[in-house]
Amino acid sequence: MGSLRQEMIRLLQERGMSARELSQALSIRERDVYDHMRHIEKSVKISGAKLSVIPSRCLKCGFEFKKRKRISAPSRCPICKGEHISDPVFGLSIKKCAKSSLKT
Repeated sequence: MGSLRQEMIRLLQERGMSARELSQALSIRERDVYDHMRHIEKSVKISGAKLSVIPSRCLKCGFEFKKRKRISAPSRCPICKGEHISDPVFGLSIKKCAKSSLKT
């Protein structure tokens, strides 16, 4: 099957997934997914791919965390202070020439 990170890359190539979905698919803690995502972001960048992130959104007021630099999900909305926040969704944007250099 390959390494855990290679498996995460393979899953993200298929479709966008949240950290929760990745943790369930790989039987690891959600917190560990975020640690691995930081490394994956760096390693895929070298091969010409890009980790894309659909940002979290407050489910109460609709605020979107577009400028958030951290990969992990926020705990509270800065506008309404609501705690019902959608998880960020991760995906891989791969250039055609880079596809063959990513090991899956």
